[in-house]
Amino acid sequence: MTRVRGESVAPGIAVGQVFLRGFDNKNAGRRIAADEVEAELNRLRQALQQSRAQIEEIKQKQAHSLGEAELRIFDTHLAYLADAMFVTEIEAQVIKERLPVREAVQLVFAKYDRIFQLVESDLLRRRASDLRDVATRLQRHLETEAVRGAAVPTGPYILAASKLTTADMFNLDNEKVEGIVAEEGGMSSHAAILARGMGIPTVTGIRDLPRLLRDGDPVVLDATNGELVTAPSERELAEATIAVQRWKASRAAVPAEAELARHQTRCGTPVRLLGSCGSPGEADLVRTFGMEGIGVYRTELQFLSDAGRPSEESLVTSYRQVVAAQNGRSLAFRLLDVPASTYGEQRHQERNPTLGMRGVRGLLQHRDVLRMQLRAILRAAAGAAQVGMLVPFVTSLSDLQRVKSAVLEERVSLKKAGIACATDLQIAPIIEVPAAAMQLATLLVESDFAVIALDDLQAHLLAADRDNSAVREYHEMVHPAVFEMLARLAKDGERREKPLVLFGESAADPVRVPFYLGAGFRSFSIAPVRLRSVLKVLARYSIEECRRIAARILEAPRALDVQKVLVNIETG
Repeated sequence: MTRVRGESVAPGIAVGQVFLRGFDNKNAGRRIAADEVEAELNRLRQALQQSRAQIEEIKQKQAHSLGEAELRIFDTHLAYLADAMFVTEIEAQVIKERLPVREAVQLVFAKYDRIFQLVESDLLRRRASDLRDVATRLQRHLETEAVRGAAVPTGPYILAASKLTTADMFNLDNEKVEGIVAEEGGMSSHAAILARGMGIPTVTGIRDLPRLLRDGDPVVLDATNGELVTAPSERELAEATIAVQRWKASRAAVPAEAELARHQTRCGTPVRLLGSCGSPGEADLVRTFGMEGIGVYRTELQFLSDAGRPSEESLVTSYRQVVAAQNGRSLAFRLLDVPASTYGEQRHQERNPTLGMRGVRGLLQHRDVLRMQLRAILRAAAGAAQVGMLVPFVTSLSDLQRVKSAVLEERVSLKKAGIACATDLQIAPIIEVPAAAMQLATLLVESDFAVIALDDLQAHLLAADRDNSAVREYHEMVHPAVFEMLARLAKDGERREKPLVLFGESAADPVRVPFYLGAGFRSFSIAPVRLRSVLKVLARYSIEECRRIAARILEAPRALDVQKVLVNIETG
């Protein structure tokens, strides 16, 4: 038995046989004969037709379980399959270079993937992951029986893939996929969004899967804890099977719409548990689980899934749907936070987009996009209470003031035009840049509250990309500076008498939640599926106990000393 750690993308637990996809490359470098060219081209045409038909069928099957924005992801894939440029280039590789069609597909899509990363082609700048998904689906239909290897299991199985893509996640038998483990794929990819929306336990970041697994191997996938258990014993399989049944029952047992719950610690101290989501489907879970509202609603999906830039009217329609579904509960829309390349007007490639013209920087440079989104939020929030707007990647007070000024101008413009709009819109910075964290007290003077983006703040503070597996140990390091920074932020919020909301995957870490509470934080924005694990922590600790834990962590001089305190929390 081996336990292998990865990154949890969609929580849950699954048991089943392994089915490996996307690892074979036996025919790399082979050339075909002249009399094989036509047959290969026919295989390409047939695979394109099969891929289009499959996507259309998937859209129909998922129409009732996925939101409109998520379903538009598949429209993007259909557009790629119909793009004459891609098809022509693939055919050229078969005709001129005499490559087998499957390898030609891989070569062409890899070329455009590199262009996306290096020169940010106008055609591909927005959808690198979608492009990979399309290539993968096309290749699946081009696989020969020899390449395909083991047949898809007839019963439930655990998909083990090279990359987390919708191509393997959504096929005509996808209802049998109990869980997914992949070598690559991030939290923000379309496949990850869909996995969370459908409740498929998913873990990524586990390398050398073909070395660890063989087709048909029984495994346990504990996606909540980001673990894959290979070669489990009979006892472990039995225990995991019971855990799967409990997990599924707990999901099914949630009422259609739970009453708004008031959460508190063991000693009765109130704690606000808000939801983090990025689509109407995920937003519905916030209401379903009885959370107090949406702490962070990510607005990027429409900009990334639409064929072109979405219109103001489409944004208004989408945002109104989310506002109406919350039934008066608090809701905060995060303004667009994407790399500069997404806007389509960048002349020079950014060497490090995550520290470049993203968030409010990009919006202030592309004021037409900023003002369109501000108008859409103002219009959607007309007549609604407790609607807020979050400004991402704030570095200085000037960033916040310029956005507030734009909000005022757009509100005046809408009123002059006789268009209903929100008269009271709460505005808050998202604190993810260390410089902004150190000036939080000043920023709070100009804002109604603030959101602390824990994962990004920690990544910037420790100079470690959380999506880079090579430096994952640095990002996950329990560095004393991270806890000292958070304690300082909590005090700044208390002095200014402004609420702070902790946001991110780390905000729901059961081991760290006692510290957050002890340091003074009382509001959390977490994925709805993380709610139960946080509730267990609240039921276990009093605020006084949390304060003692926080004091011990803040006194610890080294990361090792902090880790010892956290281990005691986990095992205590």
